[in-house]
Amino acid sequence: MLGYLTDFASSPRGKWVTLVAWLFAAGLLISQLPMLNEATENEQALFLPGDAEATRAFEFAQERFPSAGTPVLIVMRQPGGLGPGSYEAAARIADWLSGPEAPDNVGRVLSPDPDMGQRSGLVSPDGTTMYVFAEVLGEPAEDPFTDTVNSIRDRSASIGLTGVEIAVGGPGGLVVDLVGVFADIDTLLLLVTVLLVLVLLIIIYRSPVMAAIPLLGVGLVFQVAGAIAAWFAINLDLPVSGQTTGIMTVVLFGTGTDYVLFVSARFREELTRHGDRHEAMRRTMRGVGGAVASAGATILVACVALGLATLRSYQALGPVIAIAVALMMLAALTLIPALLTIFGRRAFWPMQPRLDAETGRQLDWRRSVYGRVGAVVLRRPGLTLAVTVLGLGVLLAGLIPYRTNYDQLESLPENAESVRSFELLRSGFPAGELSPTRLYVSLPPGAGALDPVSLQQLDALTLELAGHPAVADASGPSRPLGTGGPPASVLPESIAQRFVSPDGSAARIDLVLEENPYSREALDAVPDLRSLARQAGASLGLSPGSLLIGGDTAEAYDTRTAGNRDSLVVLPLILLAIGLVLAVLLRSLIAPLYLMATIAFTYFATLGLSVAVFVLIFDHVGIGYAVPFFLFVFLNALSVDYNIYLMSRIREEARRSPLKHATRYALARTGPVITSAGIILAGTFSALMTLPLQDLLQLGFAVAVGVLIDTFITRTLIVPALVTLLGRWNWWPSRHSSDIPGSHDAGEDAPAPARG
Repeated sequence: MLGYLTDFASSPRGKWVTLVAWLFAAGLLISQLPMLNEATENEQALFLPGDAEATRAFEFAQERFPSAGTPVLIVMRQPGGLGPGSYEAAARIADWLSGPEAPDNVGRVLSPDPDMGQRSGLVSPDGTTMYVFAEVLGEPAEDPFTDTVNSIRDRSASIGLTGVEIAVGGPGGLVVDLVGVFADIDTLLLLVTVLLVLVLLIIIYRSPVMAAIPLLGVGLVFQVAGAIAAWFAINLDLPVSGQTTGIMTVVLFGTGTDYVLFVSARFREELTRHGDRHEAMRRTMRGVGGAVASAGATILVACVALGLATLRSYQALGPVIAIAVALMMLAALTLIPALLTIFGRRAFWPMQPRLDAETGRQLDWRRSVYGRVGAVVLRRPGLTLAVTVLGLGVLLAGLIPYRTNYDQLESLPENAESVRSFELLRSGFPAGELSPTRLYVSLPPGAGALDPVSLQQLDALTLELAGHPAVADASGPSRPLGTGGPPASVLPESIAQRFVSPDGSAARIDLVLEENPYSREALDAVPDLRSLARQAGASLGLSPGSLLIGGDTAEAYDTRTAGNRDSLVVLPLILLAIGLVLAVLLRSLIAPLYLMATIAFTYFATLGLSVAVFVLIFDHVGIGYAVPFFLFVFLNALSVDYNIYLMSRIREEARRSPLKHATRYALARTGPVITSAGIILAGTFSALMTLPLQDLLQLGFAVAVGVLIDTFITRTLIVPALVTLLGRWNWWPSRHSSDIPGSHDAGEDAPAPARG
């Protein structure tokens, strides 16, 4: 079936039909379907499992507290102590936010009262820092929300008080800064990736035509894949983040260029043997078509495995990447052969390949770089294996200081206003003031949150939670200004009302943690707080299901829990699925085992090196929580392409020559292609390092380094050494032409394989 498809795409008539069909289908889909950025979401709770407590708390808050917006904090700090001018400036900002000139989506506003001072809860104990609290309504990822936060920032910056630092942050400011970074990702990443791939292709092929063909094919697939992925995301309610679209870009350009290199390199080789370009392409695709299809299949099965993840951010990535890679694989089997056949030898201009018969000489592949490397490896395979394994094994020591990071603030540049706002805030307040952890209480039917009995229950619950070592302060309907402030009975009811749902049937208690709300210590406190809340609630007659703890810290904790589960379940399944694909392709049970072992070994060596670089050298707090997961997925699913390309060529050559000779010949022929493909794939992922997000910087570096290790060490040295040491056992239990006893021990100078 595959042969008929590729034969048609490279036939005299079929190449034109294929090209027209692709252009027509692409134009139709791109014009009729939405763009991928229309399906982008940035609310963290949407990416959690549906049954996670933070998700249920988020949904409860949306249903019972519909008027509550996302907090934005206008932080003001005067190191020598807040003076009258600072309070006057805060009052002016609050009056503007509450007045008719403010944006329509500004909700509740709270401002420090100079008469109450620290008792207001908005002034730090040392009297140097205070903040104006404002709720901004609407979806944080949408333009009206961003415009309002930017307006608040402009208004605050215009005050210009001498000796007073002002920065606008809080959860709302953090979301705006993250959305702003992701808004620039697509354009910047696409530009950097295209330029990088173009330069590398020109260096590799020294042909402007051959450099343009992959970019044209991949660019067309990129547009179509984005449109189809957006349609699926919208109709299947899949939350797609800006990070997902960025990853799709580099995966598509990396794999797409690899597939084109596999085809074009073999096409150039066949053009030296066949004068007819159609016959040369037919033989090309008969030789590499199965390898391209298998390479694409490994990524597709990895994407299917992602569907078993509990984190919806991982689930959503699966279909997006699967659509992109499936289309690219189809293009590599049809569109690219059609384009190369149309151009023929002119595709490689000015270095056009000529027939060996015309040149009167044939390149001695033994003298090529990889021919010589192969000779060294095959002469001493045991020593080669020992040295390379020991060298990569040293990198495993980098895993000793390994720790994950869930702090979104750490991921942003230091000059981001939300980061500066947090630094100002925690210089006077407990770090958890940035984003309190929220306990939502659903009261029994008929009870009101401000009724005396309910208020007494909520006060007992507030004080119980405030006594936890991780909690710096707690506020709720009974103590709206915190445990250190006056009780609700001596305050206007409107102050307590912000902790009560509109119908009075639910209440909220805000817990300010001692630590950074995104730190490991804060996350570790979440299960204790949940347990304590249920115990205290039970003693007050509240059912366990009526108490839900949510907020940014709880969402990060539930993300960590789900991510740990997904790593233990999904990643082994991906490795197993890749092994099955290799077993089918190579018709062997032995080769897939050691190939999977090399994949896992390369992964841990790469992760160890990445941890050492970022934690020990660049002093990062830790590795982004999703980086190890995505590194495993991409390094395994992408670098296995080189396994497939090399091993399928070894098996093909071993049908007509001794295994040692076949291995050296296959390495000489595929080595330059794998090297070029690896450099381009590493280059596309290194484009992520140009983005101002720490997590993407780490991911780009890790995948790029892992691909290079796989290209120059694993695939070039370790795998050929293992093939040589195992001999005919590589293909067990299938029979092979090189299974003749002793044939795999034939010398390096055995006759060259017969070439058609």
